[in-house]
Amino acid sequence: MKFRFTNWVLLTSLALCCFFGLPIHVRAYNPQSRVVRIGYYENEVFEAGASEGAVKSGYAYEYYRKLSEYTGWEYEYVYGNFVEVYNMLLKGEVDMVAGLALTEERKKIFFYPEIPMGTESYSLVKHDYDNNITSDESTFNDKKIGVLDSAVEDTLNDYLTANKIKAEVVPFSDYETLFDAFDKNELDIMAAETDGTYERHHAAVISSFGSNDYYICVNLKKPELLMELNAAQNQLYLDNPDYASFLRNKYFAVSLTSRAFSPPEQKWLAENKEISVGYLNNYLPYSDTDKNGETVGIIKYIFTDIFKALSVDVAVSSYKGYDNYEDMIAAVSSGEIDVAFPVGGGLFYSEEDGIYLSNPVIASNPNMIYGGKLSEQKTYDFAVNANNNMQYYYIKNNYPDSSISFYNSTEECLEAVVEGKAICTTLNGLRTNDILKNRAYKSLSFRQLQKSDDRCLGVKIGNEGLLKLLNRGLNVKGQEYAVNLAYKYSQDLYQYTLLDAIIDNIWIIIVLSFAVILMILLFLYMDRSRKIKEVKEKEYEKKEFEKANNSKTLFLNKISEDMHDMITNIIKDAESYSGTESLARIKDSCNHLMWLLDDIHNFSSVESGQSTENNDNVNLKKLFMDMRSMSEDEAKKLLASYDLNGKRILIVASSKAAQFKAAEVLKWAGLEVQTANNGKEAVDIIKAAPYGYFDYILVNIQDPNIDGYEASRQIRNLDDREKAVIPIVAVAINVFDNAEAVG
Repeated sequence: MKFRFTNWVLLTSLALCCFFGLPIHVRAYNPQSRVVRIGYYENEVFEAGASEGAVKSGYAYEYYRKLSEYTGWEYEYVYGNFVEVYNMLLKGEVDMVAGLALTEERKKIFFYPEIPMGTESYSLVKHDYDNNITSDESTFNDKKIGVLDSAVEDTLNDYLTANKIKAEVVPFSDYETLFDAFDKNELDIMAAETDGTYERHHAAVISSFGSNDYYICVNLKKPELLMELNAAQNQLYLDNPDYASFLRNKYFAVSLTSRAFSPPEQKWLAENKEISVGYLNNYLPYSDTDKNGETVGIIKYIFTDIFKALSVDVAVSSYKGYDNYEDMIAAVSSGEIDVAFPVGGGLFYSEEDGIYLSNPVIASNPNMIYGGKLSEQKTYDFAVNANNNMQYYYIKNNYPDSSISFYNSTEECLEAVVEGKAICTTLNGLRTNDILKNRAYKSLSFRQLQKSDDRCLGVKIGNEGLLKLLNRGLNVKGQEYAVNLAYKYSQDLYQYTLLDAIIDNIWIIIVLSFAVILMILLFLYMDRSRKIKEVKEKEYEKKEFEKANNSKTLFLNKISEDMHDMITNIIKDAESYSGTESLARIKDSCNHLMWLLDDIHNFSSVESGQSTENNDNVNLKKLFMDMRSMSEDEAKKLLASYDLNGKRILIVASSKAAQFKAAEVLKWAGLEVQTANNGKEAVDIIKAAPYGYFDYILVNIQDPNIDGYEASRQIRNLDDREKAVIPIVAVAINVFDNAEAVG
């Protein structure tokens, strides 16, 4: 029995171990987002966009969105004027409403959280042209004062009662109608939240009549929402204790207080209509002097824009640039200039310099510039611009034990880091990116530093009125204004040169250059090859032509010489029988034949460049009459030594009669004859004829209708070299025409 119990315990334990050893899937906690109904009313700076689809903004709206990051709330906005949403909160139709002051009565009807969302002061505002109303409270008597139907009205009534002021208080259900009534001069004085109302032109703040904390109130039926709201606000305060101040500076810089000039400001404005400004050169985007002597940078606009925003009649009388920070500060101390920009270094160094620092014009984090790798340490060897004490002040404040080497400019400091003379230097955050784009600093890197280094306006200690006025203007314009101006001038810190463009695209340039060079070389090679080929072809053609021409010349010369010798013998024989008429005709005929043969020889001389002219007159009619009158025996005896039987000749002449007469003579001599009417027809016949078909070509070289010279040239230039060397017998002009006349 004990054994069974032991086994049972063992098996049960084993089963439990297996069960608990299995993986368990657990869902992460993901609370359901709660939909919270917000009563949302129009109030310029505080809650803007109180209608469906309108873009929302303002102090309260941004505060709501921040709380949602801690609670996961989703909002449903219910719109109305202030009185309407106030009543909705009472009835439970909305869950929350922002901007309610704490009163004993309201504590009974709403839940108030532990922490207010802000603090508000109340001001009385008059029309600036109404000189009957002053800061003297007695001038408020019998005036009509408009106020929102809220806790502000209670505070106003308490103020009027306490100061024994008898005025007509007119409550309004919403801010829009209140502001509209004031702008239309239906009210003498407006009582409003100082920071919750936009500045109004032609309005002046008379005095303040109270202040209150204001809260996000919760409907009494939603205690769980109150718990979540308290938790969220407490955590927000722990994470960002300055969040309310951040919203105040963001939204209330352009509120009614922007025109509530303090007595020191009013005194300064009454005594001054212009200021002189000094600035630091070589410090873009903040300030510089260009090559034309003109002031450039933020400095050029900031003062005129500030005074314009404040609607005060103050002008800048002069701008003066300084190459050295100490010289600029000394000019402020001596009264040479009223304001210096930019200045910095914190409270201690500004006191040492004898100046007040304004609110930051631009707050930026500087960058540490270094080469290679930068080790994490507390001390470094810094290169510092001797003409810019702001850089020196920042390093002494944040790296007091580091060593410092002074140089004459920012460029020299950067070169020192590049060359390893210093470990690092610093650059203002707005200047870093554009300066380091320059190719000389491509080996440098940067790291943003944690502590900011503000750039402020500087005035002489004691000039309280001007300082407060400048601070007021900077608050109105906001820091985004100066940052946007800075980007306009940052680009001037980097000059993109032709060398930069070449180096940035060096591989493209190399490839393109190589391709161009290759194309040029290829073109030159192809051109040279073409020229060599042309020269070789011309040399070959020249040799072939000379060869053919020489063969033709030799042939013609030989024929001419042989015929000349034979005919000379005939003439000699005929002279021994000169007494008879028959022999006289033989002699004349032979003389004329001799003349024709001389012409053949002369044609050869022309082609070889050794032309000789024969201008003897020839009686062609007598020549052909004598040849026709010869007997057959006489002709055979005369030409017995010339064997032209079977030879083929092409006659080129435009005259049919000349063709016929020439053909008759040449056929009689034993030649086979074909004719062509012009040079083109002759060339076509030669091309079409087979090799060796024609032995001679007879051309009237000066016949105007056939252009015998061109026909002869084309035949000599035929691709078929065997045809190109066919002997061409050139006959002078009118030979065939005379033959026609004989007929």
